[in-house]
Amino acid sequence: MADMIRDGGGRGYLAKINKDNQLITRATAIAQHTVSAIDGNYYEIYTGQVTLTTAGEVGVIYMAPTEADRIFIVDKVFIETWASTGGSGLGTYKYYKNPTVTGGSTIVPVNSNFGTVDDFDGTALKSLTTMTGGTVWWLGGLSASTSLVIDEEKFCLPNGYGFGVSITAPAGNSSMVVNINIAGYYINPDLL
Repeated sequence: MADMIRDGGGRGYLAKINKDNQLITRATAIAQHTVSAIDGNYYEIYTGQVTLTTAGEVGVIYMAPTEADRIFIVDKVFIETWASTGGSGLGTYKYYKNPTVTGGSTIVPVNSNFGTVDDFDGTALKSLTTMTGGTVWWLGGLSASTSLVIDEEKFCLPNGYGFGVSITAPAGNSSMVVNINIAGYYINPDLL
């Protein structure tokens, strides 16, 4: 009897081999962030509208996952700004690795799979009193009335690491509404 590879479904299909003796296969690829959303591991950490009342630097959002043995991947950062009262020119936004933060209001991250009850394990804050120290590792220009979607999916936050974003409004600002959303997921450890 010849060696054969049969399907596991009992439908009688045999594996096909091409002329170079290669097994013919078919696969469906699905993005990790989509799998994480389906599995209930994708979260949106959103500030809502925050009003900046100076042209000084303000820590707008901070997050730090605390789930042991899991790595949180920042997928996207959304930054929205509205018109500045009194401000002119560009403002800036900064990314902070492991800043020290004080004050702020708690954010309850939303699981993108509305059918799950899994909560984000960690700290999420907005409108910080101070955000200092740590490492500034990205600085970008920011004009009033801007909508940015920054595709990240390239930095990881293991347990014990934090990520913060600050905004400095344009010079002369007395009122500018902003909001930031950090979207990300816990990586499936089976893929590592």
